[in-house]
Amino acid sequence: MKNLAKQAIRRLVGHKPAIAKTDPLPNKLLEAESITGWFSRRECRRLYLTTVMTRGPILEIGHFLGRSTACICEAIRDVRKPRVFRSYDLGFRSSTEFKDYYDRIHKADIAVPSQYEEIVFSKDTTTTAVAGDNLRRLGLASFVELVSGNAFEMDCDKYDLIFCDATHEQHEIEANVPLMIARSNHGCVWALHDMNEGNIELVSSLADVQFCELTGSLGIFIYLGKPQPAEEASATAVSAAYPVG
Repeated sequence: MKNLAKQAIRRLVGHKPAIAKTDPLPNKLLEAESITGWFSRRECRRLYLTTVMTRGPILEIGHFLGRSTACICEAIRDVRKPRVFRSYDLGFRSSTEFKDYYDRIHKADIAVPSQYEEIVFSKDTTTTAVAGDNLRRLGLASFVELVSGNAFEMDCDKYDLIFCDATHEQHEIEANVPLMIARSNHGCVWALHDMNEGNIELVSSLADVQFCELTGSLGIFIYLGKPQPAEEASATAVSAAYPVG
C-alpha cells in the first residue's frame, strides 16, 4: 500500500524518474570499432548486446560507413543463429545532393560533415559502397543486406529490432517515428541514436513505447503498440530523414 501511495503522489506532482544510464562492457574489443563513424565505443557495445539479447528480423536506418552495421553483424555471427538483417542509407554522391535533402528536412542550413567529403564524395562513391568494403574486410558482409536508398520508401516488412540513426531532433523524430511504428512487430526493440531527455520524451509522446535505458546517446525502447500497415504510415508521414552526424 505504501508503494502505491508513493506512486500516486508522484503522478500528482509530475515526478519524472531519472534516466537510467548504463555503460556496457563486453569482455572483448569489437571489430566494428575499427570502422570510422560517430558511434562511440560505449554505444557500439550496447548495440552489440541489444542484438545478442533479441530475436527476429532486424532493420537498420542509416548505416553510414558500416560501424553500427558491423556491431549488429558481429552479434549475429557470435550467437550463431541466422537472422534477416537489412540496412539502408541514402545514396548521396555530392555535397549538393546532401544539402538539398537535409536543409529541407531540418529547415536549416546544414553543414556537410567532413567525413562525407573526404571518404565518400571526393571518391565519387556512396556510403553503402564504402560500408560494403568495410564489412568485407572484417568478414561480416554475409550477415547483412546493404541497400542504397530510402528504407521507408523501399521496405514495408515488419521487424523485431530497429536501429535508427535518423532521430537527431524534433523534425526527424516526428517524421520517422510513425514510419518505424508501421514497420514494428509488437515488442519490437528500438535502438535510437542521438537521444537526450527531450528527444526521449518526444518519442514517448508519439508512440506506445517503454523507454528502457540510455548509453551515451543510444536510447533503447520497447514498442508496445499494435502493428500498423506500413503503406498508411508512408502515405501520411513527412518524408523520412537519415543521419547527418
